[in-house]
Amino acid sequence: MKLAVFDVDGTLNETERYAVRAYRETLLAVGRPAPPDARILALFGEPPQRIEDVLLRGCGPQVRGEFARLIVKKESELMRKYGKAYDGTAEMLWELRQKGIRTAVCSNTTAEHIRSVLSAIRLTNLIDYSQPLEGGGTKTDSLRCLLKKTRPEAACMVGDRRFDKKAARDNGIPFVGCLYGYGRDEVLDADFVADSPREVLRGVLRLLGQAPQNGT
Repeated sequence: MKLAVFDVDGTLNETERYAVRAYRETLLAVGRPAPPDARILALFGEPPQRIEDVLLRGCGPQVRGEFARLIVKKESELMRKYGKAYDGTAEMLWELRQKGIRTAVCSNTTAEHIRSVLSAIRLTNLIDYSQPLEGGGTKTDSLRCLLKKTRPEAACMVGDRRFDKKAARDNGIPFVGCLYGYGRDEVLDADFVADSPREVLRGVLRLLGQAPQNGT
């Protein structure tokens, strides 16, 4: 079995369609100033604890707890209205599975959030495995856990941030860097760089040793 492992935000999910607004409104609700949109975008894909450390620096547990509760509610509300996968993503995943490659997501968030996102962007039925962040682990740990559970003969990681690349490197698998995501400059040295989901398809096929056919 060959496995393509995907990050979620900035790789499958066009997160800025709803999440910037969700963070701004939630910060204001807990009495914190909202930073520029670019600063919020730069945090996409980071573990929740890291996001809170940046946006709520100096705040006590009461404010952090209220923020954590409200951001889940606000993101869910806006995601249902505005959530969308990047154009071509569903087709890319479908083609990979048609070629016998299994698909998985590995994300710095909870299992429930992954399920909600995949449902909102209509990709649930195109993903075979899901690996959330567990305990105080890192993405490297999460990917290692996923690979141990699935035991593929070959695998590659697809993502848009430095920690996606690090997870791939630490686990000894090749990496496709998504230049259309939120960390373009962080993934320029990937094994294959992709400007679109269609290019991701080409990269995964190449890195997993399945030469593209008919121009795909």
